[in-house]
Amino acid sequence: MSHRRVVITGMGMVTPLGNDLESTWAGLTSGKSGVARITHFDASNSTSQIAAEVKGFDPDTIVDRKEAKRFDRFSLIALASAKVAPLTATTTVP
Repeated sequence: MSHRRVVITGMGMVTPLGNDLESTWAGLTSGKSGVARITHFDASNSTSQIAAEVKGFDPDTIVDRKEAKRFDRFSLIALASAKVAPLTATTTVP
């Protein structure tokens, strides 16, 4: 059985600076920092109170609410970045 490789080009980003490529790039070029106080959980007992969290991320835009409970947050962020990546070309490589 021969394996085919598929190359997909495009870029999608879900980062502490923004939830898409445009807002992330704008934040990078303007020197904005994505580091802030931790808000995703209670960090009062942690030694560090700051982190670079993804802000304003809504997993319901990727999967329905019931299914989102089955995924870890990092998996939902990976799915979201793949979804926002513009598909510019698909090529099958022999």
